[in-house]
Amino acid sequence: MHFNRLRHSGAGLGARIAMMLALCLCAMDAFGGPRALIVLSSGSSQFQQCASNASKVLGQVDDIEIVIKELSDIVQSDLDSLGAGDVCLVVGAKAAVGIGRKLDPEIPMVYAMVSNPGGLGLESRANTVGISADVSPEDQFAIMKQVYGGVKRVGVLYSSGSSRSMKILDQARRELPEGWVLEAVDMDAYSSVSMGVDALIRLKVDFVWMISDPKVYSAATVKTLLIASIKYKLRVFAFSPQVVKAGAIVGIGVDPAEQGEWGGLLSVEVVKNGMQSAQRKSVSIHVPVALNKIVAERIGVELSKTLIQEAEYLYD
Repeated sequence: MHFNRLRHSGAGLGARIAMMLALCLCAMDAFGGPRALIVLSSGSSQFQQCASNASKVLGQVDDIEIVIKELSDIVQSDLDSLGAGDVCLVVGAKAAVGIGRKLDPEIPMVYAMVSNPGGLGLESRANTVGISADVSPEDQFAIMKQVYGGVKRVGVLYSSGSSRSMKILDQARRELPEGWVLEAVDMDAYSSVSMGVDALIRLKVDFVWMISDPKVYSAATVKTLLIASIKYKLRVFAFSPQVVKAGAIVGIGVDPAEQGEWGGLLSVEVVKNGMQSAQRKSVSIHVPVALNKIVAERIGVELSKTLIQEAEYLYD
């Protein structure tokens, strides 16, 4: 009786038509092309550039539907609408963590512009692949040598209570050039930032290496170290162009365009050949260098013309 009453009422007929239309749309989706959802941690220009390049690469896939949204605009239905043949590309750590918790593990996820992906659980997450924003200690040491060929002793502030610090130090000791010495100062052993920095200064190292660990480098630590670098003429190697601009002599950056291109390439590989094929791809990234000529002059370091010409970020 209930079925017959709905069938003969105007409201029931409308409901049936709506249901049939929904089924047709689902069928169209099933036979349509793959979908790529790109989620940005925020609307920053770097994230937008990364997403733009990824979108261009993904656009080479036939009949693909590409949607770009910021994390704050994502609702669960955006994620639930993805199928196993689709892909979700997350840009930045905030998006990677937020989407990684909500996305069905059966749906492939690709990440870009993310530092410390292992510490964020991305490397152990099922159906996930990506491009890290981290630069190996070996590559950073090579840039140090370009700035000052006589470098032998490298000083570093770290936190013994931070797994991030300990992982970086372990890798650094394995990749340290022959004849070099790594002098590590545990900030957890000191009651203030200035005491830890003073301990580092007393070691009289050739370079101070700032590692990318937020548990070590608060705004106060960065400021204290940079002030000391000018006063004591310390060569400081920074983990970002922003810190170089603030007063370090040299540092490294991330190329959002390249990160986006690789994120797009990995996403294409996932869509065309599956996650395992994407995880086997070898990824090689360019390391942008930042230089501060004003600081170099103040601490008495002569930068080579080649290094200056090749720097992507130059503060003079």
